[in-house]
Amino acid sequence: MASPQGWPEIGVRTSFFLGAVAVLLATSGAAFACLGKSDPALDDNFSQPDPGWPNAENVQLTPQGLVVKPPVNGSTWAVNSNYAMDGSDLCVTVALPAVLPSPANEDTVGDVGIVFWRRDNDNYYMAAISPDGIAVVSRYLGGQWLTIVNPNHSDAIKTGAGAVNEIEVTARGNAGSFYVNGTKLADFHGQAPPGGGPPGVYAESGPGVTNWVFSRVQIYSLPQ
Repeated sequence: MASPQGWPEIGVRTSFFLGAVAVLLATSGAAFACLGKSDPALDDNFSQPDPGWPNAENVQLTPQGLVVKPPVNGSTWAVNSNYAMDGSDLCVTVALPAVLPSPANEDTVGDVGIVFWRRDNDNYYMAAISPDGIAVVSRYLGGQWLTIVNPNHSDAIKTGAGAVNEIEVTARGNAGSFYVNGTKLADFHGQAPPGGGPPGVYAESGPGVTNWVFSRVQIYSLPQ
C-alpha cells in the first residue's frame, strides 16, 4: 500500500514480516541508556515536537509522545525528514502496551522499532523487537521483506505489559549496529541511500490495533 496522499513521511502496510526464531544473540545486561551522551542533534520528548514529524490519523503527536496506530495485521512507519542517518545514532524509547494478550508476541501484538536507510516507500530497513523478546533487522524492497539479521531472542529486551525499551541503530555508510537497552545485538551491512535517508519509527499491529507510544527520540552524530 502506498503512503497516504499528502503524507510522504508516513508508510502504512496491511501485512508485515513474520520470521522463525533463531539462536540467542545477546544475553548480557547493560546500562539502560542510549549510547549518545551529549550534544544531540535531536532530543524530542514531544512536549514541543520537532516540526519534521508527521501528524495524521494513525501517527499522532501527543504530550505523552509520538503515538503510532498501525492497521490490523499491518505496519506503519513515520520518518523525520529534517535529519539523516549517515554517521548518526538513532535511539527511540517506546513502551509495550499496558495490556497484553497471552501469548504476547509478533503475531498477537506486533513488532516495534526503528526505520532507517529509507530511499522511498518501497525500499527501507527496519530494526525491531517483539513483546516476547525477539529482535530482527529486515529490509523492505519492492513488496518483499528480506532478512538482514535473523530473528533472535535477547535477554536485553524488557518484556511484560508496559515494559519500556530503548531501541537504537548506529549507521555510517553501508554499515550499521543494532542495540537494545545499551546491549549490542548485531552488526550488519546494507545498501544505504545517499545521505543515509531520514530516520524514523516503525510499528505493527496484530489482530487488533496496537497503540505504540514513542516517548522520546534522540539522534546523535557519531564520532569521526
